[in-house]
This record gives sequence, C-alpha cells and structure tokens, in this order.
Amino acid sequence: MDAKTQQQHAETFLALHKTADPLVLFNAWDAATAKAIAKASPAIATSSGAVASALGYADGENVPLDLVVGLVSRITAAVSVPVSIDLEAGYGDTPDAAAASAARILQAGAVGINIEDGLYGGKRQLAGALQHAAKIRAVRDTARRLGVHLFINARTDPFLLKFGSPEECLNEVARRAKVYADAGADGLFVPGLTDLALIARLVQLAPLPVNIMVTQGIPEIRDFARVGVRRVSLGPWPMMAAMRLIGQAAAGVAASRQYGTFLQPNA
Repeated sequence: MDAKTQQQHAETFLALHKTADPLVLFNAWDAATAKAIAKASPAIATSSGAVASALGYADGENVPLDLVVGLVSRITAAVSVPVSIDLEAGYGDTPDAAAASAARILQAGAVGINIEDGLYGGKRQLAGALQHAAKIRAVRDTARRLGVHLFINARTDPFLLKFGSPEECLNEVARRAKVYADAGADGLFVPGLTDLALIARLVQLAPLPVNIMVTQGIPEIRDFARVGVRRVSLGPWPMMAAMRLIGQAAAGVAASRQYGTFLQPNA
C-alpha cells in the first residue's frame, strides 16, 4: 500500500468515529474473514482472541509478533478499507517496545491499533496510567514520524479486571481517559462495561470517543447511539459463532453421510 492511500484510509477511519451512528466492527481473524466482512463494513478490525485461537495460541501476546505482522500484511492486501489491529499491550512493557511494534504494524498497512493497559508483566493486571500513557505517546510519535495518523484506541480494563465497585471502575476509567487523551490517544475502549447508565455517564466524562465491546447482556446498538457511543466491537463472538456452526455442520455430515449444501456454488 502506498503512503497516500494509507493516509487516506487513516483519515477515513478517524472520520468513522465522528458520525451519529456508532461504527460497528464485526471483528475478523484472517484475510478470508476480512474479505467477507469488508463487503458490508466500512472498516476491518481484528480480535486478538480470535486471531490467537485461529493460530493455535492462547490470547495475551502469545502469538509471535512476526505472525501478527504477516497477518496484517495479508489483510491489508486483501481489502480496500481501513484496517485496525488489536495489538494487545504493544508486545512489551516499555514505550520503546510498543513503538517498535506499532511501527511494524503501520509498515504492514494498518491505520489503527488497540493497545491495552490490562496486560503488564505477562499478567492480567492494570498497568499504571502514566506507564500506559508513555506507551501511547511513544506510539503517537512513531506514527507521526512515519507520516500516518494512526488511530490509537486506548483500551482500559478496570471493569474487565474488577478494579472495584462499578462506581470506582467508572471513576478510574474516566481518570485514565484524560491521561490517555493527553498522551495522544484517539479513542477509549472499555471492555467489561455493559450497564447503559454507566456507559452514558462515561460518554459525558471521557474526552475521547467511547468504544464498547459486545458481550452477553449488552444493550442494543440503537441504545448505544442514543447515549453517544461511537464504536461497538463484536470481539471474539463472530469467530465463536463461526466455529459453532462449523462444528454443527461437521457433525451433520458425519451423522447423515451426506454433503448437504456444501457443494453449492459460491453466491
């Protein structure tokens, strides 16, 4: 991908977070799923959990970065829409490590990343807000040097890691949002937050567009739009649904000894 096209994709992706309706991302895990999703979506985002599962690894930066970079290259070559990558915690605890990882992702053609504060020292634990902000700042500086406005979606995990009561989690997320915005983040990703009233309050408190991840018990997209959420991610659910269907289909063929619909030509 040439630099002009990549920057155009970056501008398009940023603009998708400024519309009245939330950007709904049906997360991909390989080039084939990215191509299928791109037929109906203005952008592609990966799920680290789905990518790890597809490659035979556990989630949590266990997929070698070289494989992630290769995946980015294949997806960006396969689709003509902006691509954002779940970079987990940046593949390292230091700002330099995160910046180096982001540079490789950018060079592979992506225009957005998620970078989380809930994985530190190889464990599921909250990093300090200033530590994570230093990563964001280093990534922003690197993207600026490479000439692309990388969309940095700062994921923060107080709700997911049960930092405290819902009110304490909300206050901690709002505090971190301000720190991450000052460091150069473009969005705020808050997995584990499902209560619509708390989400509405966070939208008012946070200086960044709010991204919510789908899980059981989550409000509908129209409710998110009403309270001002700007991005909704389906996370690993599409892959889990696909694997469930494949398992059911395989069981059906094994039981019936018939091919069913599998010899139908592609639509």
